Amino acid sequence: MQPPRYSRDCSHVAIVFGFPNSPELSLTGQNLGFLDQRAGLDWVQKNIWAFGGNPDAVTIFGESAGALSVDALVTSYPRNSQPPFRAAIMESGQATFRSSLTTSTAAWDFLAASLNCTHTHSNLSCVRAAPATEIQTIIEQAALSFSPVADNVTLVSDPIFRRTTGRIVNIPTLAGTNAQEGRVFEVGVTNLTAFLDATFGAFPALIPAIVAAYPTGDLLEAAQGVLTTPYDIVSQIYTEFFFQCPQALTANASVTGGYPTWRYYFNATFPNTQLFPNLLAYHSSEIAIVFGTHPVANTTTQEFALSSFMQGAWAKFAKNPIGGPGWNAVGTANQFFGAPEDQDLGNLGNRLNAAGGGVTVIRESEVDSRCHLYVPIYEAIAATQ
Repeated sequence: MQPPRYSRDCSHVAIVFGFPNSPELSLTGQNLGFLDQRAGLDWVQKNIWAFGGNPDAVTIFGESAGALSVDALVTSYPRNSQPPFRAAIMESGQATFRSSLTTSTAAWDFLAASLNCTHTHSNLSCVRAAPATEIQTIIEQAALSFSPVADNVTLVSDPIFRRTTGRIVNIPTLAGTNAQEGRVFEVGVTNLTAFLDATFGAFPALIPAIVAAYPTGDLLEAAQGVLTTPYDIVSQIYTEFFFQCPQALTANASVTGGYPTWRYYFNATFPNTQLFPNLLAYHSSEIAIVFGTHPVANTTTQEFALSSFMQGAWAKFAKNPIGGPGWNAVGTANQFFGAPEDQDLGNLGNRLNAAGGGVTVIRESEVDSRCHLYVPIYEAIAATQ
């Protein structure tokens, strides 16, 4: 039996212990990971006073799949509810605009077969009885992913509608992406055609326009670099399709619904945070800068300054969410299509040939000009939820 093929959009990758996708579980019993998070937030509400905290001043904060979890929480609480948080920070991930449909029992079926559970009375009981280390080994070797399902309790099936019509809780949000998210996912890729077919095979009519929008040798804005190889092109498409454009659309949907929204664009590269050369501002590379945990050795002046600024901005937002992180909130919706007045994207780090240690406010359309290419895909996926 061959393992099922999944999207490499890591914001949709989860593990069986949290999102089993077992057909033996009820719909509301599938998203155990989200239920755990809610239990954790409930614990915080009951116990935060003991640590000198305020249960009315909680900010939830996540990166990648963690950001998807944050967005799932925000969009699953109705407008007039009182959620156990008052603000949200989402780094490189969201749940509102989905770039793939991965929910199925295929991963569960493969896992059950690998554990010789397919001939038992209950696959679920058999898998539960297996050693966790054996389960984890199978998942890692077969690269299985287990996705949350829309149960309309912990994950809603219509987040776009709820955002744009003002039906979710009014939570100020700070969200953004990195300039080269995709480079870490596509290392070694040399076949552009194969990537396009695998990623957009269900929408073949869109592929020519997508290819034309990423010409080799095109110097991109915001110091994104020169696209000189198939790896460069694939990585940039991956960055925009899976991360940047969904985040842009989510921000604009929030503004349409009347929610205070701030957006950032992380574009800085430091030698002491590179996993290996030429990854640039890759997925997760901002984490050490946000938390100030980057290596002390070889820290550059810009790195120290940018880390200090971002820590201050994130803390400022958590302390007073409605006041924002230090730059203007996202304004009129649909700005990434090129509205001239959209000066509201906080560029953190480099811009063109200038290295920055703080924020430069730029036009959203400066980095989102190709997002319109992917809107039909996001809309088609949303229509099937």
